[in-house]
Amino acid sequence: MGPGNGLPSPYTYDPLFTTKDGFGLNATAGNGDYNNKYYGEPSIATLGLAPNAIVILSHLCYASGNSEPGNAEPSLSVAKQRADNYASAFLKAGARAVLVEGHAAPESYVRALFTTHQTLDSMWRTAPSYHGHAFSFASVRSPGYTVEMDPDYASSGFYRALTGKLDLWTDDAVGAPPTSSDPTSLLVPGNASVAVDGAALFATADVAADPTTGTPAATLPLDTRLRVVAAAGTNAAGVAVVQVSGLDAAITGYVAASDLKPRDSRAPMIRTIDDGAGALSPNGDGRGDTVTLKVTLSEVAAWRLTFSRPGGPALAETTGSGTAVSATWDGLAGGTPVADGSYAWTLNAVDGWNNAMAPRTGSVTVDTVAPAISAVTPADGSPAVTFSPNGDGKSDAAAFGFSVSEPGAVDATVINGLGATVSRFSAGANAGAGAMSWDGRNTAGQYVADGLYKVTLTPRDRAGNVGAGVDRTVGVYASLRNVVAAPALRYPQDRDRLSPTTTLSFVLASPATVSWKVVDAAGHEVLRPMPDGPLAAGTYSFTWNGLNAAGAMVPVGRYTSIVSATDGSLGATLTAPIEFNAFSLKVSDTTPARGQTITITATSAELLNGVPSVRVMQPGIATWSVRMVRVTGATYRVSIRLRASSRGTLTLRVAGYDTDGRFQATYLKLPLH
Repeated sequence: MGPGNGLPSPYTYDPLFTTKDGFGLNATAGNGDYNNKYYGEPSIATLGLAPNAIVILSHLCYASGNSEPGNAEPSLSVAKQRADNYASAFLKAGARAVLVEGHAAPESYVRALFTTHQTLDSMWRTAPSYHGHAFSFASVRSPGYTVEMDPDYASSGFYRALTGKLDLWTDDAVGAPPTSSDPTSLLVPGNASVAVDGAALFATADVAADPTTGTPAATLPLDTRLRVVAAAGTNAAGVAVVQVSGLDAAITGYVAASDLKPRDSRAPMIRTIDDGAGALSPNGDGRGDTVTLKVTLSEVAAWRLTFSRPGGPALAETTGSGTAVSATWDGLAGGTPVADGSYAWTLNAVDGWNNAMAPRTGSVTVDTVAPAISAVTPADGSPAVTFSPNGDGKSDAAAFGFSVSEPGAVDATVINGLGATVSRFSAGANAGAGAMSWDGRNTAGQYVADGLYKVTLTPRDRAGNVGAGVDRTVGVYASLRNVVAAPALRYPQDRDRLSPTTTLSFVLASPATVSWKVVDAAGHEVLRPMPDGPLAAGTYSFTWNGLNAAGAMVPVGRYTSIVSATDGSLGATLTAPIEFNAFSLKVSDTTPARGQTITITATSAELLNGVPSVRVMQPGIATWSVRMVRVTGATYRVSIRLRASSRGTLTLRVAGYDTDGRFQATYLKLPLH
């Protein structure tokens, strides 16, 4: 339903989310696709979704934690915030879960919802697009909900996410019928009502089977409510006889089944359970002092919900009638807060036909101990980490690692040199190691000024307890930006006209002292494009033809343009990669096995006359070749199945002819096992 726009994003900061975490739809009809108006969280939250609704978002930027095509890959911390933020509005609108696929199609989920009987977590983990890199964390934006992500790789490619109550079943999501409906035939045991006014009630099964041996003990008015206890054979006319008892009056005996109407015989079922954060801290500090349990039943029923010590007497009890169960516990027993620990809740429900649900139990945690944060990186006493938040995709965020003693969240506060708070943000955290980052923006979404900032990381558990914060100092230096090499792939070594140079450049937003060098893959300096020294604000560039400082052509390989700038107090170093080669090669597995299928992707530095080929050299067998297929532009791809051979070194040679008819090739060696 149109492009997505999430948060954090490179666009204007939107503290009210008015344009974030929703849809960009056509503002007016007939004016093309690039005519968008964004409807964010305030609009989405008004949708009024059905109970247990599942929202499936397909191919939306930001929704699964991803970026827009062509933009830089987000950090893990930013990806987690994006997925959590995007789901929050739909959960506010009544959804129980938000399932996001950035690449895969949604058909498999629709099919699974209507044809399988499993939890949403199971459905998500068994989908065709599952990568096996799943991790979960407690939602910060929607307390009590869980966020799961399954990136393409261990820490990148954030295109799958699921946020919600993950123990919800597919049956409940698609609206299973209420349990109050009447069955089509009489159930034994089960419930029934008298369908024939004056139906005969016999004292014994024998008389009911043969009324000539006696008279009815009584007659039953129309709609008398009965419990069918057992089958009791048939009468002379071949009609089934059943034993019954009264639901509303003292009735016992036997009646002909044909005189009865089948009635509701199923006990209520639980459709949803929402225990909020599942924890409380009854210490009177106004944070998490109570826990509220909300349950949806499959039909109207009289219910009783109690909180107790496991196996002990009830500490609190709430009763009611209907399909919506809601009870709040303040963690008190006799006006005194209970001890920390796990406490049980028990729900009983009976419908209007005396069908009793089996008691359902669960637990909540009373926790008044504040969490602790440790192992914070950068380490205490280490030099301030400086980053360059200017939107160029390089060193744009300051990363913090930590370990927390229990699940919850870590809240960050950023204070400038004048003592003013400039930003606040949070990240969900499981017990143990975690990470988060600051993108250098203030609460208005603008990049902060260069300088030193104190970042305080404060742990907060699910019960609302807040632990002691830890301070770290970071430096913001955004003057240096846009360190690039364009094109990044060139091939000056063949000394022809097709790709002789690349342009190295950078931008200074303010005066700085600059050092600029180019190093090879081993870190050895090969060239200084300009002398070290002070420079005014502006754009600086250098056209490199592949010659080193001595005027000799450098070998094919990978190089890095490194620019360091400082204002005397703070500084930054940014880099840009360069590759001098006929082809830039990537393989799907850098440690392949014999018999394995691998995919080879080649990008050509020069325009080619036809498609390149791959020569495959495996130990102990004859060399063999395959032709690649053009994907787009100068990129080619082919998948090959490696043959049976000895272990050793696999050599791949990608070769072709450029448009001037010159042969060129690139070799790649991989360990083969």
